[in-house]
Amino acid sequence: MKGRFVGRSDDGDGDIELGESVPRLTQLFLHQSSAEGPHPEASVDDELENDLKVDREMLHRAIADTGRWAYGTVAVEVWVYNEGNHSLIRPRRAFWFDPIAMNTGRHTPSQLEAIMRIVDYEREDYVAPDPLAPGVGLAGALWSELNITRIAHATAPSDGRAGVLNATMLNASMLNLSHRKIVWREIKSIATDPDQPYNLRLQVLAETGVTGLAGGVRFSFSGVDGMVLYMARRTCDLDRLRSPTNEDYLLASADAIGSIAALRTSRHAILHERRREHESVRKRIVNKMKDVAIVEEALKGALEKQKTGDESSEQPQAPPIEGAKSEPVNEKGKRLWQVMMKKTRTYLAKWKGANNMPPPTMSNQQSLLTFFGCYVTLLALINFSDAVNAANENLSLVLGPFGALMTLQFSLTQAPASQPRNTLFGQTISIAIAQGFTYTRLRPNNQKALATALAISVMARLGITHPPAGAAALIFAGGNNSWAQYGMMLVGNILAVTFATVINNLSKRRIFPTYWGFGRGQWFRQIKTSCKRKKKES
Repeated sequence: MKGRFVGRSDDGDGDIELGESVPRLTQLFLHQSSAEGPHPEASVDDELENDLKVDREMLHRAIADTGRWAYGTVAVEVWVYNEGNHSLIRPRRAFWFDPIAMNTGRHTPSQLEAIMRIVDYEREDYVAPDPLAPGVGLAGALWSELNITRIAHATAPSDGRAGVLNATMLNASMLNLSHRKIVWREIKSIATDPDQPYNLRLQVLAETGVTGLAGGVRFSFSGVDGMVLYMARRTCDLDRLRSPTNEDYLLASADAIGSIAALRTSRHAILHERRREHESVRKRIVNKMKDVAIVEEALKGALEKQKTGDESSEQPQAPPIEGAKSEPVNEKGKRLWQVMMKKTRTYLAKWKGANNMPPPTMSNQQSLLTFFGCYVTLLALINFSDAVNAANENLSLVLGPFGALMTLQFSLTQAPASQPRNTLFGQTISIAIAQGFTYTRLRPNNQKALATALAISVMARLGITHPPAGAAALIFAGGNNSWAQYGMMLVGNILAVTFATVINNLSKRRIFPTYWGFGRGQWFRQIKTSCKRKKKES
């Protein structure tokens, strides 16, 4: 698209004029400061539009300044969490995309088409930022990760373009800036994750060829929870992107943007309250005027009757006052009842679900690989168990938990519960707890329930949740297995991890494991950091 175009400059100092050959993308982003397409946020009255425009421009200016000065950032957007319907909503004007990154001329037609679907709201196939449930889409996936107090990630691959940063993500309101880090995730890996619910905007973002990594920083101000989402250029230098100077700037900018978003919400509320007060005053004035008109009409009638000598016109007696006073209302009890009803409605609303889309089906090729992996691994484990049992009749593998393990390792390859760290540590701790309970004098039912519940909660506390380990704890808590079988289970899990590593990596679409997590002192550093946080809170 060619032609002359006049738009507002990014810094707001005045109009700028573009030449004949300026592409559609640059014109579109200059025009972004004065218009925006359809949006899921609720519309406001025309009377409020001028007031709210100030808030939107303030938010957009902060976002644009952050993206303009940060290294490697090509897009910035803000998502606010709505507790009413348990979803993430992107406010209007809460998005910035670097026009320079799009005008390099290095994009393929399909990549340019994907970019336009994200930014050009005038297109029929424009992909709008619809509200997201936690865990859905790019923002939902990062939001779910930020809710976990300890996250262990894999180090960046050797190609320098993809990967994530080992870091500890904690609530921004609990820690100082110096203790916070940004966890970077590869957008394409999230889009292709079989455990990730399908989201059209996430898929289109992965096809742009511009964005490579994404990182989220959570904020919480004045009861407003949200997240600033940074998208980094695919070809940027990861060392410079993760440098202390650049990350400190992104973290500080997230705090500034979060405070503006909180001010925006508070200002919306105060404006709505002022309009409501004005409406209430107007209604009272109208009612008073009606009362005055009624009294005036009554006085006119009385004067006319008096003039005509109508002696039947007597002033009506006021109604008796006794008994007219109503019983005082218990305001405290009324407020308590309203709070209880509100919480009950919120609780019942969760039963409806988050309306997430079911995960996509697996392809035929991947299903065959899953079948092959499960068959070969289980066959090897069963033969191993039979060989040991032939040598010692009292020893054999407890095969039940390995069926669940096969489901994780070959169907949910990238899930944290499938990784070797969770598998080996989870089984080691859970079965040890269950075996320890066999020395108690508890009733069998209580012994099984208590041992399994304790094993699962300890795994969750240590960040090594592993469902098959919970099943193994329930079996071993019955007291029918020995410590030798405990060792057999650990050997069997090591064999299963080995087979999963060999077979899964035969596919170009699978990477197993996504992390090992056995680094020296890594686990203990996480526990130490968590204990320091708890001590600081107390």
